[in-house]
Amino acid sequence: MAFCVECGLEGPTFEGVCGDHFLKKNKLVRAPEAIDLSRCAHCGNLLVGGRWIPGTLEDVILDVLRGAAETDPRAERVRYTYDLRPQDDRNVSVTVKASCRVGPWDLVDSFHTRVRMQTGVCPTCSKRAGGYFVGTVQVRADGRALTEDEVRRARELVGRSAGGSDFVSRVEEVPGGFDVLVSSNTFAKRLGRDLAKELGGTVGSSATLHTQREGKDQYRATYAVRVAGFRAGDTVLWRKARYRVVAVGDPVRLENAATGERLTVRLRELRTAKIVPA
Repeated sequence: MAFCVECGLEGPTFEGVCGDHFLKKNKLVRAPEAIDLSRCAHCGNLLVGGRWIPGTLEDVILDVLRGAAETDPRAERVRYTYDLRPQDDRNVSVTVKASCRVGPWDLVDSFHTRVRMQTGVCPTCSKRAGGYFVGTVQVRADGRALTEDEVRRARELVGRSAGGSDFVSRVEEVPGGFDVLVSSNTFAKRLGRDLAKELGGTVGSSATLHTQREGKDQYRATYAVRVAGFRAGDTVLWRKARYRVVAVGDPVRLENAATGERLTVRLRELRTAKIVPA
């Protein structure tokens, strides 16, 4: 029967000692006296493991502890429980228990540390503050200005589309419509598609060389959203017949003014349609 060389207790041992004496001789988990954590002054995101992520300290504390704590290489399957006690606006006391598997035992060690909240600025907010943009979405209507309702709906969609690293740098009013300058070409493509769907239009694209980075060409893309010149309730002449526009989208729903027959037509096929008196 194995026994502990320190106390003589018979039973499972690891490196010659029982679990109690192994803990007395070894610190399984240790952490620095203080851990610095940056919070973006603008969006509130936290810098954890080199990434800015949304959330509160409690949301990220386990990742913060894993990144800062040093674990004895003999300890496996380390699991943390913790107690957070704010000291002031910038300092939070943290008491941590760490459950570890060492040899034949599940052992518990503990430590105290302090999280010091620091103010920083994440790259996304830094770019936004500097007016940075890559992609552009141009919104126009064929043969007319956008209506107040179309502008309202479009602006609401633009306002709720940003998130994460995607942001709207600015919106510029232009005759008949507006331009949206955004943080990436990918975001511009998605926003252009969503605006076309919302307003009933098509999307075209073009790109211009902006700069080079690490030897690679960097392009700025422009997505042109063309909203249909007609609206629901209008009467249009198309292919020598008159149709009432039932709903604008892609496809457009039409009703033959003479027969009442209803049909759906892709927006691009209606480029030659002309608005006529009802």
